[in-house]
Amino acid sequence: MDVDDQKSLKAVPRFGSFRPHLLPTPVPRPIEASRSDGKSPSSPHHGVSKSRHQSSKPLKSLSDHDTPPKPEHGFVPWNDSSILFEVDVKGDARNIEYRSSYNTPLYSQPWHDTALGLKTSRASGVHRASISDHAKTSLSKQIRSDLRASKPWRINPVASSDLQDEAGADYVPLQLSKRRKLSLEKHAIDQSPPQSPKSLHHDLLGNGPESASRLEAIIEDASDQSTMEEEGIRTPKLREDLQRKKVALSRRVDEAPSDWHAWIALVELQDEIDGFSGALSQRPHTNAERQSNAEIALSMYGKALRGVTDPEGRERLHLGMMSKAEILWEARKLSSHWQNIIKQHSLSLPVWKRYLNFHQSTLSGFTLEENKARYIDCLRLLQKIRNGMDLSDAKQLAVYGIQIHVLLRLTLLLREAGYMEVAVASWQALLEFEFNKPTQYRHADQTKSTFDDSILAFEQFWDSEAPRIGEANARGWLNFDDDCPEQRQPPEAGKTPSHHVTNVFKSWADAEQQTSSRSHLPNRDIDEPLDDPYRTVLFSDVRHALIESPTGTDSHVMIAAFLCFSYLPPCPDIAEDQVHTWYGDQFIRNEMLYGRTVSSGNHGCATADCHDPHRKPSKPSIEATDTSRPNVFAFHMGDFEISSDTLFAVPSQWFSAFGSETEPIPKDFILRMLNLLTSQGVGGDGLAEYLLAFEEYVSSSTVRKSAKSLLKNRPSSLRLYNAYAWIEHRHGNTEAANRVWDTAIKMCAKFDDSARRDAILLRRSRVWQRFSSGETSKALQDLAMYGFEGTDGTLAANGESSDETTNTVRLRLRNAFSGGRDHMLSLGLSTHASLYSELLFLSNYLLDTTTIQAARISFTSNLQFLTKTTNPKTRRAEALFRQSFARLLYIHTTAKRPISPSTIRSFLTECIAAFPHNTIFLSLYAWNESRFRMDDRVRGVMRDLVLSNHQNKNKDETDHITTHFFAIHADIQRGTVQGSNLNAVRGSFERALAHPGAAHSAGLWKWYVLYELENGYLSTKGARDVYYRAIRACPWAKGIWMLAFEYLSGVMEEAELRGLYEMMVEKELRIHVPLEGIS
Repeated sequence: MDVDDQKSLKAVPRFGSFRPHLLPTPVPRPIEASRSDGKSPSSPHHGVSKSRHQSSKPLKSLSDHDTPPKPEHGFVPWNDSSILFEVDVKGDARNIEYRSSYNTPLYSQPWHDTALGLKTSRASGVHRASISDHAKTSLSKQIRSDLRASKPWRINPVASSDLQDEAGADYVPLQLSKRRKLSLEKHAIDQSPPQSPKSLHHDLLGNGPESASRLEAIIEDASDQSTMEEEGIRTPKLREDLQRKKVALSRRVDEAPSDWHAWIALVELQDEIDGFSGALSQRPHTNAERQSNAEIALSMYGKALRGVTDPEGRERLHLGMMSKAEILWEARKLSSHWQNIIKQHSLSLPVWKRYLNFHQSTLSGFTLEENKARYIDCLRLLQKIRNGMDLSDAKQLAVYGIQIHVLLRLTLLLREAGYMEVAVASWQALLEFEFNKPTQYRHADQTKSTFDDSILAFEQFWDSEAPRIGEANARGWLNFDDDCPEQRQPPEAGKTPSHHVTNVFKSWADAEQQTSSRSHLPNRDIDEPLDDPYRTVLFSDVRHALIESPTGTDSHVMIAAFLCFSYLPPCPDIAEDQVHTWYGDQFIRNEMLYGRTVSSGNHGCATADCHDPHRKPSKPSIEATDTSRPNVFAFHMGDFEISSDTLFAVPSQWFSAFGSETEPIPKDFILRMLNLLTSQGVGGDGLAEYLLAFEEYVSSSTVRKSAKSLLKNRPSSLRLYNAYAWIEHRHGNTEAANRVWDTAIKMCAKFDDSARRDAILLRRSRVWQRFSSGETSKALQDLAMYGFEGTDGTLAANGESSDETTNTVRLRLRNAFSGGRDHMLSLGLSTHASLYSELLFLSNYLLDTTTIQAARISFTSNLQFLTKTTNPKTRRAEALFRQSFARLLYIHTTAKRPISPSTIRSFLTECIAAFPHNTIFLSLYAWNESRFRMDDRVRGVMRDLVLSNHQNKNKDETDHITTHFFAIHADIQRGTVQGSNLNAVRGSFERALAHPGAAHSAGLWKWYVLYELENGYLSTKGARDVYYRAIRACPWAKGIWMLAFEYLSGVMEEAELRGLYEMMVEKELRIHVPLEGIS
């Protein structure tokens, strides 16, 4: 090849990831020192060393006749004609996420299967392709194979003094640089044979060689490589801004050491500088980086606590300090500090939650009896604080709420550890003691002696074996006859467990599962003695659950706690802030432990029912989602505001509050309990409406009889009339439902003002029923007749009208509904005001169904009225109002009416920003994007608006466990056509479990193990590794321990399984059938 041909060959970028492993590093030479005579240097690597340490600018394509430009900063052309590539020192950020550029999914590679800068002449014989502006040509399999054969290595985008000094020094260093030492260690790890864990405790505690050395080396290497991406983000301007803020905050805390807001801002800023939050948190961090950041933060917290005296500030500082201390301190030191913090902040619910979370999730020191004793001590201490301190009514109510939360956590701990009977009996005792208390113990000025007397009387009732609340023939403690008590019915006896003689551990797991499935309710003392003493619950076992409610306060929060314990949706009238936090707590929402599906029709196995442990795992079924759009109502772990729309919704038409097929507690037990409470007037019309909706879900054949019985006792309850109409509609009797609505509306004139307020609920329900059924003209007639009941209205029978009539109706309805809205807002009834606001945008839409614009304008203006004041009730009304408009958009879209996708997207984005955990908005957003399959907006919304700490003003929103479940569900539903794959789903699992708000979710860990079992068709090692991580994170969850015996018995050896069984006994988890009894 002559000189002209050599000049015609233009340079091609050479990617540093293709460099062979551990090649000697050349001494860096300045670019300006290259020869200027146009001849090629003697070494093909001449002039490359310096570019390896500099950031680059975008590459510029050159035509064959262009003169190569002068070298730019970070971009060095190679003059050797035999070299195919030029150096791109910035690299691809996706290499950090997927470890290698060729492991990057195709949807993430905009130029996949191509190479930048490859000459047309080089493309001959490989795979001829057209050359674009970027001179891209497809690579052949041979070239790609050769590139894969070499070990990847990183090009540092900034000058590294370590490499330059080491290469150009006139001495031999006695210690290897960090980079070279890392490479040697990683190479040694890669070449070493696999080792078995030293002991089962090492595997569980994460101290084995695989979980420590190998994992740490991989993370260190990933972190070292990720400097390319990090430096691409950390622009000098951003870093300078952060440093200026740090200097200003440091000066501020020096001047005012008691300003705890400044101290917290300074710690958060340090996290952002270190890349743990904010715009720089784009990569995983190593243990060394986390420990370094924790040391700095602990130093700041220590200085802050010495100067801050405000109780609220000290509480926030202590919580932040313990978050960082968990990275550095051992369990004993952490426990000691938690004891001191609890003494200082005994009235703080967040402190109690963190204290209990720490002790429950620490494997090394976990035993069930110790944790149970710790919960009971908490309850006694809180009751002592209420009795011994002169607290205000607000403080009394706050401490009472903490007691209910601790009891809820205790009963969930007992149930998930296998002690179902005592957990259920605790709620029986509390509800019986609170709501069925005899009259003589219901004094307004109840003293301690009166309370002690009621305890003694209740103990006599409990020991009498009379039917208790929730059991058949139960009449309650209030109607208890001591002379002739009615005996409880014994629990149903189950079948004798069957055994598999081929596998002892599988046989034991089946026997244990069958026996535990029968152990829902406590046994009777008079029954024949059983081998299992835990079936019988004595009064001493439930004494701690008898919490005294504050005088004159609403104790309905107990009912809300029991519904949460039963994994049922909250009652609309008991929707308090504390109740909402329960439904997002990772230690509470663990439906997956009991076989409850996260979604219907999902792929990747969301429940254990899809597994056959005796077959080999199949090839991933995620491909099946390519041919069908996901079901918008598929996600069953819902979290949204409950109303009559969701209580009585048809599951195929709208989101239903009752979405699961499996409950940990028998449904008939819950139904009898709610019936007894409602018959005594507990909960008002709200609980009665909830009862009818639940009975319609459980036993639809008897619900109409129950509704008529309730209406007979409460003839002026318009809310119950509305529920009865919805029941008739659910049963297909639309005409009967309309008659119920018409009759109730005409009866309103006979009721008082407080009862007539619910009249708007009747009209709204009938309009929505007609509209959702496609009867838009009848729905408009019902709206137009508002205020003219008994007449034919102002519209023609066919629903058509002139422009003059339409404008008249529009003006009259606007005045009527806006007046009703303002009146309800003046009374503080924001929920009723939202119903009037709904009819306003519905009337605008029904007058012209061809466009959504008028309804959108009406929605925006009414939303401003509803959100003028900020309180929990207004917040709930806003969520209900947004859900109703989202339903309008869904019906409009499914009716094939014209609407811009961006209109739906912008509205749902606003709703998600306001309510990040609301699964109605999240599901509709995913459904809207699935219709077009344009790009991956769902992931972006989940990342930027839902799960991102620095975007959410309220950090509690990011700790909501349902959002993590939905993020994984959305990835599974997308399918490979829309960019999802097994690794993407695994990445979603890992991101969720790396979050503090989901790291100890037993249901999420079980789902992850089952997903690995279903999709690990090449190897089950991944499921085994995830299983041990799950045990370390959730040592109390018996359902996770049992996975090894149910699904991993073919992977684990007998000694390993026996060791797990012995550890279950050591941790005091419930064992119904001893392993020694299985032959």
